[in-house]
Amino acid sequence: MILLINNVGAGGSSRDLIEYAFRDKRVIIVSPTSFLAYLQTVLQGLRSLQIEEQAKDIQVRVGQLGVHIKKFDELMTKMGKSLSTTVGHYNNTYKELGKIDKDVVRISGGDHQAQPELIDRPTQED
Repeated sequence: MILLINNVGAGGSSRDLIEYAFRDKRVIIVSPTSFLAYLQTVLQGLRSLQIEEQAKDIQVRVGQLGVHIKKFDELMTKMGKSLSTTVGHYNNTYKELGKIDKDVVRISGGDHQAQPELIDRPTQED
């Protein structure tokens, strides 16, 4: 309690000892009771700093994940277009086989042999 009323220096300076210690000497004066509260405050600040650093790391990793997802989407779109082209070639080939079979049936008078099985192109759903 005595620290709260003592002044620094001779001649009745108006600055108190606690302010002088904190501002000029960077010393925090605590009592046994306030020491625990001060340490808990420091510990909480350090925990908050650690959480903030972890949050920044998570943000970086989520950003990297977003880049990978974008690349994956581009590759899936490219593969879908390739599959669509392949299915189109497959269906066109079978249609041509049907025309050949039809011509053979006209010439020979037999039955249709080719049974074209067309398949649907893949669709891109949102």
